[in-house]
Amino acid sequence: MLVMQILILSLFLAQGVTADAIVIGMEGTSGSFSVDQENLGMRLVIRQTNASGGIHGRRLVEKSYPRGGNNALQRQIANVRQLVENDRVFLLFNFGGPGSVPIGSYAMENDVPYLFPHTALLTVDGDRHVYTSYPRYDGESRVMLRYLAEERDVRRVAVIYADNIYGRYFAERAKELASEFGYTVVGTQPLARNPADAQSEMRALQEDEPDAVIMALYPAGAKKVVEAKATLGWKVRLVSSGPLTDEQYLNVEGGEAEGTLGFCYYPDPNLSDVPGIVEYRRLMAAFFPDEQLNRYSLYGYVFGKLVVEGLERAGPELTQQRFLDAMESIRDWDSGGIMPAVNFSSSDHHAQDAGFICELEDGRFRALSGWVVP
Repeated sequence: MLVMQILILSLFLAQGVTADAIVIGMEGTSGSFSVDQENLGMRLVIRQTNASGGIHGRRLVEKSYPRGGNNALQRQIANVRQLVENDRVFLLFNFGGPGSVPIGSYAMENDVPYLFPHTALLTVDGDRHVYTSYPRYDGESRVMLRYLAEERDVRRVAVIYADNIYGRYFAERAKELASEFGYTVVGTQPLARNPADAQSEMRALQEDEPDAVIMALYPAGAKKVVEAKATLGWKVRLVSSGPLTDEQYLNVEGGEAEGTLGFCYYPDPNLSDVPGIVEYRRLMAAFFPDEQLNRYSLYGYVFGKLVVEGLERAGPELTQQRFLDAMESIRDWDSGGIMPAVNFSSSDHHAQDAGFICELEDGRFRALSGWVVP
């Protein structure tokens, strides 16, 4: 009789949902500090949620595969297919970077919720399945380039960028806005994602005599740029872009990153006293005491909390459609000050438009403005 009841129940349960679990598709070890820390933040939410009794009696279960090594983009996409088609996960979380664009299309085609990829490259509006996270690059770049020209009197700009869709976006955007804001792009240099060094690229830009160098890079490349700046004895102003604005990879011995300007998405995870970050620090100390605090794991944490909010609202009879309905019902969601209030609707699945201008001072990014909506 019990076996029959279980079989009948299984007929009515959604993909990725059992009587006592909800299966979430994520990434395993990637070899990228930022990716691994983002997913650590979600794992922190999973630990906290399960320790508190789960969601309507169901625990959260992670299913993941690594994507490290060569052909990481192809591996990431293959892992998504494995999770959806073979493992039958309930939703996908993160899977950011350039892969987010084809993954977004795949999620839509396969009716799978795809939540909060760590990227601003994916700008799907109005689709039911996809939810995006932090400020989009078009708005951020406009805010920062205007600020450089109008507030810092920057007239000669150079860009060193990751040689992919992410990096090239910022290089092209700098050129696109030059005439509007009255500066000149005097040099651009592509850089590998994980370079051995950035000496030749920075030396070439130094010859162009820019007032500021914009870094449209991943953390490993940015660190090499700062080290090259120190080796060259070059006192140029650095500007970080996108989610690169985190102290973890920009601080190097000698303080050569001091004065770096950027567009911060979240307050300082180590020093802020807003309630949401105080709680993040408490939970990190409880569940991952050996991990350093940073904006990447803070990202995974706050957007993981948003996922849990949707799951809670969807109720005990969980389906993907009820979950998506629940996400669209979120209004004025309070993160405890980690980001502005979040509002979703059937036509707006983007969580955060605002950030703030900041400057690296004594090894920490200090706010130079309040929340700015591009």
